[in-house]
Amino acid sequence: MKARVIYLFLSILIISSCSKNYLKQKADFTHYSLKQDPESENAKITIAEYKIKVDAETKKVIASSYDILIKDAEESPLGNFVCDALKYNGEKEFKNLPIDIVLFNRGGLRVNLPKGDIKIINIFELMPFENELILVKISGEKLTEALQTLLEKRHPFLGLKIKAQNNTLVETTINGSFIDKTKIYTVVTSDYLANGGDNFLFLKAPVAIEKSSLKIRDALINYCNYLTENKKQIIPYTDGRLQISK
Repeated sequence: MKARVIYLFLSILIISSCSKNYLKQKADFTHYSLKQDPESENAKITIAEYKIKVDAETKKVIASSYDILIKDAEESPLGNFVCDALKYNGEKEFKNLPIDIVLFNRGGLRVNLPKGDIKIINIFELMPFENELILVKISGEKLTEALQTLLEKRHPFLGLKIKAQNNTLVETTINGSFIDKTKIYTVVTSDYLANGGDNFLFLKAPVAIEKSSLKIRDALINYCNYLTENKKQIIPYTDGRLQISK
């Protein structure tokens, strides 16, 4: 992961230092050892300097967690945290659009977040993808198609409350009310899922869609910064939004 970030910095450096005007010339090649090339040594120094800068940035502490945030559970504390973060950012990105539901995919959570200091590198490890925040509007009828997948795969969600016996749906509500198949619901999710990724096919034909340029990873960093600025600690929790009886 660090190598990817370092590569990005070096790419920017190389591109910005290149001339925009090019002349076609004959090239003469001479073989010589890089070990004897002063420019090669200078490049090593430059790389080392940028690595120090990148390491310092990725090791910056942006939040603190009371306990470990676990990704693998029937109702995942990490999934709940991510959904909270996406709703917080969604309300800022998609102003004047009340958010009914947040949906994410369990497979998109790559690692747990540790107890104690949360650093930028932890967020990169959790969310190494370039997916972006997106808002879609879907009918209640389409939403009901998603419920079995959410239940079976234990995908993270916010706004819904699902009760089930084993893998059989018993009851589902949205913010305390039963799903109205004729109503249009506003969903914040990732562009990957909105395009049908991870079998979220019910999102592929929305009534309306609104895109953003905000990376999911940056949304998590934003939320961590918000908590820290308001002197709040991350408290891992579950609230019974997914209840499965045997």
